[in-house]
Amino acid sequence: MLSDTDILNAAWIPVYLLSIGIFLFASYRAFTIGRVLVRGAYRSRALWTGGTTIALILFTTASNLPASDPLGGVSFVLIFVILFAFVDSSIKVTQEADFFHRSPLGWQRARKPSYVILVGSLLGGGSALLLEPSTSILFLAGILLFFGAGGGFLSYSAAALVVGARRTPDRSMRRFVRMLGLAIVCMVLFFTVWIPFAPFSLTVQDLGSLISDLFVPAAAYFLYLAVMSLSPLGRVEEEVGANPLPHESGVISKPKGSS
Repeated sequence: MLSDTDILNAAWIPVYLLSIGIFLFASYRAFTIGRVLVRGAYRSRALWTGGTTIALILFTTASNLPASDPLGGVSFVLIFVILFAFVDSSIKVTQEADFFHRSPLGWQRARKPSYVILVGSLLGGGSALLLEPSTSILFLAGILLFFGAGGGFLSYSAAALVVGARRTPDRSMRRFVRMLGLAIVCMVLFFTVWIPFAPFSLTVQDLGSLISDLFVPAAAYFLYLAVMSLSPLGRVEEEVGANPLPHESGVISKPKGSS
């Protein structure tokens, strides 16, 4: 008879496969859209989304390695930094689109110190997680430092995204930034929801991990919606692009020689 742990572990498999499937489709659409978009800001957002979804596929796979494998910990550090850099570049795009070039929530002043503190916290917390036994107070402190700092800075960046989105006059970019912000919020929940379950039994820990894993396909879906907002689906075809409106993000040039 299957134990509760076996059932919870089995329930994780369809969640994992769903996440990978959405990430793969989102990355395909991102690179397809990025290939045909003309305007640099939208093209870069599409390519950033494609690269980030591929990184998330690798992270989702590596994060399920045994705790003793350092590759799993490295993947957490890298994905925190990649997500933060993606949001940072997107905030700069919204700031440039703002007529007054206002820095949302003081982002321009805080971004460089945030990088330093984020990386320092990840390395410090990660070291405690690798070197200390799981029953140690330092191990618990490492969890709070690692995931608390990562989640905290990503939450701040998501809030700056929302403020920046409200200031940009471009509806397509505004929708992209909002969907990206929701994806970041889902990833923050994935990184943090399981923490209150950690002090309890193995079954309760597995339940917490499963609940947190449910936010990964949600994040993947919001990334898909984000990249699709850059260009209407009907225009993302190889022979599409005649006479788009100049204010729309899906400005696509019809290839020469097309009939």
